[in-house]
Amino acid sequence: MPTNAFPFRMNFRFLLPLLTIALIASSCKKDLDAPPSRTLPVGSVLTIKELKALYTNTAVHFTEPKSVYAVVTADENDGNFYKNISVQDHTGGITLRLITSGGLYIGDSIRIYLPGTVLSPYNGLMQLDSVNVDNNTVKQATLVHVEPIVRTIGQLTATAMDTLQSMLIQLNDVEFTSADAAGGTWADAANQATGTRYLEDCTLAQVQIRTSGYASYAGQALPTGKGSIQCITGVFGSTVQLSNRRMNDVHMTGDRCPGQELPFFLKNFNDGSVTSGGWTLWSDAVIPWSTNSIGSIDGSSYAQVKNWNGSANIAGQSWLISPAVNLTGTSSPSLSFVTGCNYTGAVLQVLVSTDYISGDPTTATWATLSPALSAGAWAWVQSGALDMTPYISSNFHVAFKYTGSSTDGRTWEVDNIKISIQ
Repeated sequence: MPTNAFPFRMNFRFLLPLLTIALIASSCKKDLDAPPSRTLPVGSVLTIKELKALYTNTAVHFTEPKSVYAVVTADENDGNFYKNISVQDHTGGITLRLITSGGLYIGDSIRIYLPGTVLSPYNGLMQLDSVNVDNNTVKQATLVHVEPIVRTIGQLTATAMDTLQSMLIQLNDVEFTSADAAGGTWADAANQATGTRYLEDCTLAQVQIRTSGYASYAGQALPTGKGSIQCITGVFGSTVQLSNRRMNDVHMTGDRCPGQELPFFLKNFNDGSVTSGGWTLWSDAVIPWSTNSIGSIDGSSYAQVKNWNGSANIAGQSWLISPAVNLTGTSSPSLSFVTGCNYTGAVLQVLVSTDYISGDPTTATWATLSPALSAGAWAWVQSGALDMTPYISSNFHVAFKYTGSSTDGRTWEVDNIKISIQ
């Protein structure tokens, strides 16, 4: 054979080591697409009723394998719940306090593995605390529908909460009170403060509904009509409290109950603003009006004015003035509000005008009213219904005039300024 029959001659002494290296490299390759599966033992299975029965005035710290099967009925998606969710089974409901936020959603059927969690109540509401979503829960299914339990406000008593705690319920033929619904919002979004509002039925039975200031709908106006709402039940001490879980559970567009119509005009400061709705301020000194909620009459914001700046009393006057209200054509309009105060100083004046336009109120004509006012000690006092018939016009204004001196000055609080008509 000619010596040039092949372009090169194979050298097997070099080929064998290369094959060996390739074989070793191939045997060391890991399959990254198939991580080891994580499993949690089941142990003994409890219902939620059996779980809650384990609490006997001492917190229960779980160490032995036990599990509870339940469905999530409230999650954190809309911001009204944070690091806590509600779950229930056929025997009851319970609130889960999560170590970290997220991972569980309405309709998730889950198994709760109890070791590491703690069972104890918070002001009467039974909770399973220290729940790690990764280490304490296993999803069984998603989009599981839970039918709400239909109840009336009258059935939501402290005793009934023993079995209704953290359960999904539905109230029918209810509405927000007129004081809340007229211009009110779900919570104080501006200050991210929780709002306490009241649902009522046509018998005037009421129940609290609380909304976080961090909820995505905190600043939305409350529905003004009557209808149905689905909520999660809770308690704080002996007080029943409801929590809205999402806005598409709220269907309140029907006619209100007879005699519970909305007021003709309302300013309740629930939005955390003194000047929203066209209200204005005027002062001949640095005496500001602001909002506060400490010691509030209904858990929401109110207007507050004081001449103490932290080191001295400021002499002067400060006015809070309503926008023009057209009372033309109304029948027997009446004005009402509530006040609270403390310390010593001049009495708050309540004035009305039909010729005020804007700016300096001292250039207009004002009539002085004689309402019932707080005497002090932060006590809230209802003004009574003040007849506004003599002041019917298209340019009605009400004003609250504060006066302070360099030696004294009360702190005054005002809320729920309302004009009603017949």
